[in-house]
Amino acid sequence: MESIIESYREYQTVIRGYTPKVVLGTWRELMKLAAYLQARSLVLETVELVHLENYCIERTEGKSLGYRNLIVSQIRSFFTYLHQQEYRSNNPALGLSYTNLDAHQALPEIATFEEIQDCLKELRRQIESCLGRKQFDPIRKRNLALFALMYATGIRAGEAANLRLRDVLWEEQILCIRAGKGRKDRRVPVVGEVLELLQVYLATRQDLTADAPLFLTWRKEAMDNNLVGVTFRSYSEMWTKPLRPHQLRHTCATHLYQEGSNIVYIKDWLGHKRITTTLHYARIQNPEIAATLEAHPINVATIPVRPKLQLVEGSRQKLKSPHRRKYTVTPVADALTGTLSEQIEEFLRTAEGMGKYSKGSLKEFRFSLTRFAVGCPSCMEQGVGALRGADIIRWLSSRRQAGISPCTIDKNLSHLRSFIAYAVDRGWRSDNPMEALKMVPRQPKEQEYLTEDEMLRLLASPDRSTPEGFMDYITLLVLYSTGIRVGELSNLDIEDVDLKEGWVHIREGKGRDRQIAIPKAALDDLKQYVGLHRKEKTGPLLLNLQGTRLKPWTVARRIRHYSEVAGLHKPVSPHTIRHTFTAHLIQRGGRIEVIAKALGHKTLAETTPYAHADFEDIRKAVSLLRKNITPSSGAKSNE
Repeated sequence: MESIIESYREYQTVIRGYTPKVVLGTWRELMKLAAYLQARSLVLETVELVHLENYCIERTEGKSLGYRNLIVSQIRSFFTYLHQQEYRSNNPALGLSYTNLDAHQALPEIATFEEIQDCLKELRRQIESCLGRKQFDPIRKRNLALFALMYATGIRAGEAANLRLRDVLWEEQILCIRAGKGRKDRRVPVVGEVLELLQVYLATRQDLTADAPLFLTWRKEAMDNNLVGVTFRSYSEMWTKPLRPHQLRHTCATHLYQEGSNIVYIKDWLGHKRITTTLHYARIQNPEIAATLEAHPINVATIPVRPKLQLVEGSRQKLKSPHRRKYTVTPVADALTGTLSEQIEEFLRTAEGMGKYSKGSLKEFRFSLTRFAVGCPSCMEQGVGALRGADIIRWLSSRRQAGISPCTIDKNLSHLRSFIAYAVDRGWRSDNPMEALKMVPRQPKEQEYLTEDEMLRLLASPDRSTPEGFMDYITLLVLYSTGIRVGELSNLDIEDVDLKEGWVHIREGKGRDRQIAIPKAALDDLKQYVGLHRKEKTGPLLLNLQGTRLKPWTVARRIRHYSEVAGLHKPVSPHTIRHTFTAHLIQRGGRIEVIAKALGHKTLAETTPYAHADFEDIRKAVSLLRKNITPSSGAKSNE
């Protein structure tokens, strides 16, 4: 087994031309895989997909999703090589799936302008404080120059460690990055203040040849990326905010974008291959979102006086509203048994271990597949291999006859499609009957939303003179001011709301993390709520009557209650308020691509169903074409 790995290492070096760092990392990982297989009496020629899946799950437990994708990539490439060189007749690693990192992508951690200035002041202070001890002078000046250079250029730690004196073009004020990530060269401008700090540091050195490293260790050796990280960690307790080398890169890119730099220029400056990587920084306190939300109706609205209650006073009871959604309950067996049940559990275990789906998606998968197993008793004992296309059609027909909505049926069909595709990869069946079944495209229906007058009446419904009513008012205000989902509202913590800068950080939202501005008119009420009712610095932002985190279903129930208090003759849910937020911003001239960023949508196709236009708005838009049409009388209209 070791000889095959060594031949693959030579193949990567000579034929593929990978860098020594990539080759070494792949070799180490494959040696760990070989030890794992030998401990279980397995060989490369007979190993199956289930063994590779178990290895990836055990190997990456507690690691990041990006690290897991790296392991999957190394194993897939290695087994592709084995298949090409005829060591194996098939490639089981093709069934190893990557995790979609976009769905789990968190916002980069950055520092503010003030925190960067505090770090630089601390580094300068240490230089001045140790003037009497000359042996520390070169190291302190090196650290100051290194920090300033990495912040002002956004280079990576490895790129900074590989710099040579010849890479600094002093006259042109340019830094040459040679063989950076992906073996790409690039040139980045350097401000004069950073060059001055470099000259101060180089004045403490004697070896100033062109090929000499730009930054040296205490032993006069070249630094590496690990030592750069150790140097930053040594200052973590002294700085106002602990910073890592890559955080400076995030901070630099974010500050440039917030100052109005073109995102295309930032992409080339950072050395990104795709602009989608650079757009990652556009979600951090995006000035376009803040400018768009200045037109939010809440900034110019006056909330009317609370209407007289038509319902029972003091009611935090569960109301029987005519607008409440009616759910169809499908009976499910208490405990499923048989081969199909075991295969479903194996699929869910692997999907969870590989981090392919979120917890909510896995819950929906279990729901759909369990109901499929109940509706297909002929497959319970024999497993998914006995499934036929007629069984799927019969099950879908029974779901439709039970009154299940087409949207839910499409979701069930999508879950079943993923499960059967996994069954084919695992060898549980040889064909895929789902290939002949296509989901019927449906015209997206226009969603309900509230007018500005109706939304103001809804905001006026809670009794703000009581703590409970004021908390309900804050709940409605945050939903309408930011357009966040009810699950994201429930997960908000106090530290996620920056009342000083006016931003809300949505963590682990549907799709990805993002930040959204708070309209100025809503900041005063939020400050009052946090100051009077939530004096803690950490913990949930919104609480229920029991003092625990507010649940999404509680928010939905209270919104239905206040919609009846306000006299709204239409069903209102938390998502209705999200639609209302979008519709009002678009009607006031907001750009839909900016609103899509605020909503956390990945594409404009997701935002389009939220866009609503009144008939009078369309009439005004069409009237602009009149000037291009000459009247039959030849006389121009005065209008």
